[in-house]
Amino acid sequence: MELRNISKGFPGVVANRDISMSVERGTIHAIVGENGAGKSTLMKTLYGLHRPDSGTVAVHGQVVDFRSPSDAIEAGIGMVHQHFMLADNLTVLENIILGAEPAKAGVINAREAGRKIAELAKSLGVEIDVNSPVAELGVGQRQRVEILKVLYRGAKTLILDEPTAVLVPQEVDELFDNLRRLVAAGTTVLFISHKLDEVLAVSNRITVIRQGTTVGTVTPAEVTRRQLAEMMVGSDLPQPAPRTTQVREQVRLEVKNLTVARVGQRDLVHDVSLAVRSGEILGVAGVEGNGQFELCSALLGREHSTGTVAIDGNDVSRASVRERMNAGLAYVPFDRQREGLML
Repeated sequence: MELRNISKGFPGVVANRDISMSVERGTIHAIVGENGAGKSTLMKTLYGLHRPDSGTVAVHGQVVDFRSPSDAIEAGIGMVHQHFMLADNLTVLENIILGAEPAKAGVINAREAGRKIAELAKSLGVEIDVNSPVAELGVGQRQRVEILKVLYRGAKTLILDEPTAVLVPQEVDELFDNLRRLVAAGTTVLFISHKLDEVLAVSNRITVIRQGTTVGTVTPAEVTRRQLAEMMVGSDLPQPAPRTTQVREQVRLEVKNLTVARVGQRDLVHDVSLAVRSGEILGVAGVEGNGQFELCSALLGREHSTGTVAIDGNDVSRASVRERMNAGLAYVPFDRQREGLML
């Protein structure tokens, strides 16, 4: 794939300006830049969601003019967006084949679809139950469903928009293993990110975009993390000044013997106790599905629990969500698209 002098503007802003780059087949090519640098706009142009104001895109040496994502898919280009586009009330299989159902005489051949999905999952290196409702899947599994969805449609070039933004470190490693398997089989991956350590670990080539235009293309062997960051911002990075601790003795949040139970099943959260002091950042680590979500829900008052929760020394164990928020507790959900709400 080759981009020549791509420019794209919107009222009051130029998102992409004279961008040129080439992407080799069977490689992981990272696109990096600060927030607002124009990375996502460029990829949406490649996927047919936007049409460039000027410039050309060539696939396998042939200039193409994508008027919609359907044109891009027909040319073998698929995109997995940062915010997943799945129907929670449908199964994995139904989501993957939606709009591309194998049918004869108006009857969907679910068995044939399941067979094809199983082959694709094997090539990707994942195990997934095609009959599982998507609503029951974790974020990492949902992402794999999105990848399988574009592979099912015959994509040979895969665009991933900030794919690690919602993943825990173990899931990031699993995703990178999946991508390496795809690349070994000849698939091309365009990887949008601003996490430089990840980019250097997984990419074959890296193109830096700054203020809507390309700065250069390098390989991980040619640059350090600091040099890559300086290419992104256009200047030397300042040395961070030493910081003194802001942690104080005052306990703002205290949890004692918190348990979230399920009838007939093991406890989702069992006998957790912790204290968070003023000015402190407390990390809670664990593989997805080990109670972190339920712990946060219980602290907020959304999940029934036993034990005690105190904010600034005041017991709020029986308080409502609103009362806990009024006491100073706030919650930022891990999945903003499904749980986020602006009032």
